[in-house]
Amino acid sequence: MKKNLFIIWLLSQILIACSGNEDSADNNYVNNNKIELSFQIDNLVKGSVKSVSDDGSTAERTIDNLYVFLFPTTSSQTIKKYYISSPSFTGGSWSSSDNKILLNITQTEIGSRDVYIVANCTSEMKTSLDGVTTVVNLQSALQTSSTPWSATLTTPILMSGSKTHDFNSNYQLNSISLVRAIAKVQINATLSASHQAIPLSAENVAQYKYKFIDFDKNTYVLQQTSKIDNLVSSASWNNWEAAGTVSGYTINSEGKVISLSLTTYLNERNSSGTAIEFSLPYSGGFLPPPEFGDETYKLQLPTKIERNHLYVYDVEI
Repeated sequence: MKKNLFIIWLLSQILIACSGNEDSADNNYVNNNKIELSFQIDNLVKGSVKSVSDDGSTAERTIDNLYVFLFPTTSSQTIKKYYISSPSFTGGSWSSSDNKILLNITQTEIGSRDVYIVANCTSEMKTSLDGVTTVVNLQSALQTSSTPWSATLTTPILMSGSKTHDFNSNYQLNSISLVRAIAKVQINATLSASHQAIPLSAENVAQYKYKFIDFDKNTYVLQQTSKIDNLVSSASWNNWEAAGTVSGYTINSEGKVISLSLTTYLNERNSSGTAIEFSLPYSGGFLPPPEFGDETYKLQLPTKIERNHLYVYDVEI
């Protein structure tokens, strides 16, 4: 009887030991999963109406490349970063269909991190990001244009997003929101009879023109707490095109322009003064000819121009 009891006790200890080893193996497996990151593209916010948004065009949601930064949160860690421009890259893989990145690094290797994702780096921007080693470096990363409007500013659009995450607790970091670094303006103008004319004068000169006033040259990867102005305006008037990338117009049966449209991207700005000017033909007034000529209108944009915002103006002139 004692012998049987001893055997039963011995078997129970073996089972407990095996159970403990299995738990240990499971824990090791959990802590050594490969890291997964996923992201989403934020909608464009319309003006100051926070509840209304626009998911953007296909081109405005396109991502050609990514730069992933895993910044240290302790002194014992070192930065990890990955430039990604194809499904397979040194250090992992990228699935563009579901916006997911798999890194060949485990939970225990990475720990808790400040994670930043930058999308659609130009060659100029990539060179700058290659030298980034801290969040402070990333905050100062920018690209500059002497003509900071469309068609110079175009798709694919620079985006960024960030989250702090403890990978020891969860190997998956889901839904990092990517925000576009620039804003967008759309203008739809209906013209009164006094401003309706044929597009070109008898001298073959464009009668409808526009200018960009005090646009900021600098596009920063990350939103700035206090952005210092670096401004430029159009050097001369731009002719309104019939159906261009930036401007367009419609004509009536008499060949006269009855409406104008203009769309441009622009950089964020924290102070007032950014505007768009129109030069339009004018054929009305209280006096007889020669009271004819061009009139200039200025559309003042918001005091604060915010990244990832869409500003739509429907005006009658």
